[in-house]
Amino acid sequence: MGTKKLSAKEKWFKLLEEAIKEGAKIQVNHRFKYKGKNLGTYLTDLRAHKKFDVIQEIYEMGFDFSMHSNEPKDLLKRFTKQLREDKDPVKPRYITRFNQTILPKRDLYTKKEKEELNEVWKARFGDERKWVEPTKIKDRVKVWKKFRYSKSKNPQGKWFAPKSKMQDIYFWVYGQLRNPHRMEAIRHLFKESEIKELEKEGFFKEFVPRTKK
Repeated sequence: MGTKKLSAKEKWFKLLEEAIKEGAKIQVNHRFKYKGKNLGTYLTDLRAHKKFDVIQEIYEMGFDFSMHSNEPKDLLKRFTKQLREDKDPVKPRYITRFNQTILPKRDLYTKKEKEELNEVWKARFGDERKWVEPTKIKDRVKVWKKFRYSKSKNPQGKWFAPKSKMQDIYFWVYGQLRNPHRMEAIRHLFKESEIKELEKEGFFKEFVPRTKK
């Protein structure tokens, strides 16, 4: 007797099982491939065409779509789950992730979805999770960047300078220098090249007061 020929579905399931066992970083998008096969596209199409019966079978295999997708609702579900289960959550890191990936998509979430995260946030960190863009902070960062790139006021291109040069923004920037947690909360407002410059000047690090010689 010959070997039974696998159906298309069975072939995809077999490939997915291999990927899960291997610990591959499976992604539900069109870019993900496994062993040269468009496994990511197969998974994406299942959701797009609402193949809920097949999706349920895949869940039973141990694959949770929401943990491997960048769809807005999946991002929020994954973020909430990770925060709930994190044994030692680092608040500045979660603030940065929230500001970068969750807050910009806030209009796509239901009240119930937001409240679920709010409850977990309150339980883990003890304060309220706000869903409003920190406009005042963004405005201050804009003024700060304007100073950094000003050829006339700041020819050396530094992020921190004496009050006589920085004027009204000085004390706020000094507070950022002294508190790395505040900087982590606004990390997403800077480019990678800017972050490297800031780190060289002592930002994002524990503040060490200068000693007088």
